[in-house]
Amino acid sequence: MTMLANFVLETASSPGVGDFVLNGAAADRRAFSQAFPNGGRVFYFADDGTQAEWGVGTLTIANPCTLVRSRVIGNTQNGTDLMRFSGGVQIYNEIPAEFLVQLDEDGAVSLKSLSVLSELLVPDVADWGSNQAVGASDARNKFVKQSWGFSNFGANQIYVGWRTDGSGLGIAVDQTDLGNVAFQSWVSQSYATTVQLNTALSSANSAQGTANSALAAANNANGNKLDITDGTATRMTVNYGAMRAQFQGDGNFVLYSGTTPVLSVSSSSINWNGHDFAFIDNLPTDPGEKIVMDVATGISSGGRVTFAVPFSGTPRVMAQNFGNGDVNCHAYDPDQNGFSLHINNGGTTDITYIAKGPK
Repeated sequence: MTMLANFVLETASSPGVGDFVLNGAAADRRAFSQAFPNGGRVFYFADDGTQAEWGVGTLTIANPCTLVRSRVIGNTQNGTDLMRFSGGVQIYNEIPAEFLVQLDEDGAVSLKSLSVLSELLVPDVADWGSNQAVGASDARNKFVKQSWGFSNFGANQIYVGWRTDGSGLGIAVDQTDLGNVAFQSWVSQSYATTVQLNTALSSANSAQGTANSALAAANNANGNKLDITDGTATRMTVNYGAMRAQFQGDGNFVLYSGTTPVLSVSSSSINWNGHDFAFIDNLPTDPGEKIVMDVATGISSGGRVTFAVPFSGTPRVMAQNFGNGDVNCHAYDPDQNGFSLHINNGGTTDITYIAKGPK
């Protein structure tokens, strides 16, 4: 999008730090709406005679037209804040110095990046030992031999390029000192020596051998895979250092450390270092509930007991005193966080409680 045009100058009245409401073109100048499209991004300078700012604005063509101060690049106070204009101000289109391409004292120019939308012409290479850019014609003439047939190249030479008969890209080798090197046809009538083809064939044969070995190993593994359909016990052992994991003939999976079993799993039990695990269906509750058992000391009649672990809903609670005395007490008013304790004769006591409810 074009951000610069000729003879664009308008005025605005007391914009403060807001958008410029444009009054129209000054005498013998053009309005922004004549030079740029609606929504266009444009360079602007704003000057009231004592202070100025410059940046990039966004034009809205309407009645009246406005210019939004989208990006302040600089101002006469050496900052990038919006200047406050309390009176009339001139708004004109000019390119800020920050966007100018300038030559240094040696006539060179440095760019952060370069975008070429059509074509970039590079001069002929003057020094092939330097880092000079190489144009298309130099590259083609330097690295690819042009216009040859099998009868027009000299002794002991190799040509690479487009054949004059139009048959495609090829390689031609003079046979004078190469011991009758034969030519082989490639796709598009290109040519290569048998040396290259033999090298490629050797690589292909090596790859085929590797593939055959991998296939044989896969077939062997397939023949020895665990079979769970024939009704017989199949053993498998995996060793890692002193550890050994083994599916045994008795149907159990056992993890050994040396010769000591540390984990045993069967269809009916799990044992870890001599400790058995209980299954959910062996517990006196369903999978959605849990049991909390704890001790509370010095509880007064009517006092509140908080569960060691809360429930998600209201549980059922049983409370019983413990100690030398025989105190008749019971739990009441339970919720998910605790319950209250009633003591028939009042006072305080220590209790054991059991609560069962939703997890």
